[in-house]
Amino acid sequence: MNLQIPKWQPAGISDFVTFWADTYSDDLEHLYNDNIGQKLNEDRVWSLYKWKNGSEHISEKKQQSIRTIYLPKLGELPVLTTPDSGKLYVQNLHGGAIWDIFWLHCVNPPLFPIFDQHTFRAMAKIDGLTPAEIPDTRNKKLPIYFDQYIPFVQRFQNQKPRQIDKALFAYGRFLKWGFAGR
Repeated sequence: MNLQIPKWQPAGISDFVTFWADTYSDDLEHLYNDNIGQKLNEDRVWSLYKWKNGSEHISEKKQQSIRTIYLPKLGELPVLTTPDSGKLYVQNLHGGAIWDIFWLHCVNPPLFPIFDQHTFRAMAKIDGLTPAEIPDTRNKKLPIYFDQYIPFVQRFQNQKPRQIDKALFAYGRFLKWGFAGR
């Protein structure tokens, strides 16, 4: 028998990202990988939001949000070159904070990291923040994203952005659910 248990120890940035990114899994990852970083069109937007939703089935309310908020923007995609340009742009989207932030990621993946309850929880644990769970209002989530989360992710120097996203998501999910996963 080859029995093993994890040994928790302090880690450097590279070891942290490698370990946690390797524990990441998502059955819909192909929807992200096949579409992110490509010229956005209607099909790609639907695929990316299905991935973000965590299901190929998107509720009618969320579908309406995609149809009325994000798809109309395809003809006038902004050139977002700084977090501040994203902060100004997102003020006019009027969707849910997490989906609006994901739209920023779709427009410029390297500049705007993915953000959700799990990545927030990871940041809170690493930086000793309270509360450890993401606030529930748009007016609280957006400042956290721009003023805390983006600078936090920038500290992961010399790491691939998608690996950072995976690592923080997996670590944050582990903090909530343990080895049970989801």
